Amino acid sequence: MFNDKNFLRKCHSFIGKKGNISNIRSIFYPAVSQTSTKERQVRCGEHSDYGTLTLLFQDNIGGLEVKSRDGEYIPVPPIPGTIVVNIGDLMQRWTSDKLIANKHRVLIPTEEMKQRVDRQSIAFFVNPDENATIRCLDNSNKYEPITSRDYLNQRFYEKL
Repeated sequence: MFNDKNFLRKCHSFIGKKGNISNIRSIFYPAVSQTSTKERQVRCGEHSDYGTLTLLFQDNIGGLEVKSRDGEYIPVPPIPGTIVVNIGDLMQRWTSDKLIANKHRVLIPTEEMKQRVDRQSIAFFVNPDENATIRCLDNSNKYEPITSRDYLNQRFYEKL
């Protein structure tokens, strides 16, 4: 069994330097008019994040939903002073699916008052160093080992 308690630190040692593509992103959703929206309209489609984990700072407008294991979407209401933590695809691979990269999406708020204001969130996408090899920590080989760079390139090219 795996017992290197510092492996995460070692695999993320280049955050903020060349060799790691962790990044922070400001996500802006402009206000919309009620006449231009449909009920439960999606603003950002279903996806999982690619890396280790994501730290998400929401505003008070809301709209984020997380898909449960039953396939139902559950609203993630903003709670002042908190951070939403999403597990990413590479953490799922490391843990052989013990931790699941949650699918999530963003809807336009149903309340007209919230539709008339801009929505702003900030996401910090934590990715392993580009040359870090992602292999199942339990030695199950459920997923073939792959470098962080190769996995991220594979996912980026899927979208083209």
